[in-house]
Amino acid sequence: MLKICGRMTASVVDKALGCFTQRIRASSLFSRIPQSIIHEHRHIPDKTPEHHNNSVVEKLLNEKLCGYPPYQARKIRPGFQDAIMVRDYKRRQVAAHFSDLRIRLNALRKNTILPEEIRDQASLQIASLPRDSHWTRIHSRCVVTSRRRGCKTRWRVSRIIWRRYADYNHLSGVLWACWSSDCQSTRRHMRWPPPNDITVNDYIEKYHRNRAN
Repeated sequence: MLKICGRMTASVVDKALGCFTQRIRASSLFSRIPQSIIHEHRHIPDKTPEHHNNSVVEKLLNEKLCGYPPYQARKIRPGFQDAIMVRDYKRRQVAAHFSDLRIRLNALRKNTILPEEIRDQASLQIASLPRDSHWTRIHSRCVVTSRRRGCKTRWRVSRIIWRRYADYNHLSGVLWACWSSDCQSTRRHMRWPPPNDITVNDYIEKYHRNRAN
């Protein structure tokens, strides 16, 4: 009988502590993440071209092609490449929104001069923040292909895209990779000073001619 009473007392105490903790968290929790800081990308499909949207085509579609809809433009990815890229973008938005608050709460939580109650309150508040507000949730991804591995942090592109841009002089301060004397990289690369057997103007014209080729 005493064991049963002890178990009931322990359960009542646990419930009371749980309710008290929930009330403290409810009084100190922050509001939900405002949707205004998360930018919505809406893709409006293109209109059906005129040469695909005449009466003959509509008749064929309705009568002979089982009522299929008219021709639509193929899928275009104007901004994000995949869902993981969208997720990383939202994480960056949330981390930027809560960064100042997180820094201040960490400063309060790690300050040994302050009383324990204030430090515990700061710990409780920082624990209630969204987990995406921490900078460790953000990973560098390629802005062109959304590739995670081999991403050059300085240019925010993967090594494959970086090499492609560098070969065609689309990266500032980057030289081409030359494997032979007749590759595109060598022909498009302007060496300075120019060779002795050609004038400066002819050499510059040859460079721009190779660039436009």
